[in-house]
Amino acid sequence: MFHQYPQLRARTKEWFKVSAKESKEGEVIGQVEILDAIDEMFGLNPSELIAKIRAMDVDRIHVAINSPGGSVFGGMGIYSALKSHKAKVTTENMGLAASISSIVLMAGDEIFQRENSMTMIHRAWTLGVGNSSELRETANILDKIDTQLISIYANRTKLDPSIVEAYLDKETWFTASEAQEIGLAHTLEYETIKAKAAFDLSIYKNTPDILKKVTNEDLLAKAKEEEDLKRASLQKEFLRRRIELAEYL
Repeated sequence: MFHQYPQLRARTKEWFKVSAKESKEGEVIGQVEILDAIDEMFGLNPSELIAKIRAMDVDRIHVAINSPGGSVFGGMGIYSALKSHKAKVTTENMGLAASISSIVLMAGDEIFQRENSMTMIHRAWTLGVGNSSELRETANILDKIDTQLISIYANRTKLDPSIVEAYLDKETWFTASEAQEIGLAHTLEYETIKAKAAFDLSIYKNTPDILKKVTNEDLLAKAKEEEDLKRASLQKEFLRRRIELAEYL
């Protein structure tokens, strides 16, 4: 969870959006949309988003999330920027809040879950290269990160930290109603919407089968569609050149 892999990359170029508008009541409402992995290499730039959040001069902030996770430090930075902002913050799981993006979800004064959404929490993990001393130090850092994660989830849910730790150990996936039941959400939204991005979640060990099937088939179908369009374009260009050659002769 220091960094995730390219498989987390979504099919969207809209990594995040930040906007603001005035409501009928005269309040200025900021809108933040997180639609990809929270990682500069594979998704959105956490530092850029954090800077934009801090610069928002608004009364309320609504954060819409559909993300498979990413960099733990990037996600923690977004969480802190939202928690420390003067505005009232509402977060909403639009489809998926997995891994560190579920921590961003916890930043809301109010947390909404779409009826068809899922939330996943797990222990921090990473890839490491080094000798035994260096890898032990990496493990110590992961333990410290786990302590921070457990504290945030426990404070939000009011569950005993040992219960939260057990959820992290198992890499637990919660439906919207299950998330509300244990305190990971305040309100369910029953208007379902189509997710704005599809992710390959196969790197996680307990991904529900239905999510694996839907997201992977979706990605493969999109890749085939793009390949077919490319092939058709090449064939069209080949025919055009043959016609030009025939006319020349």
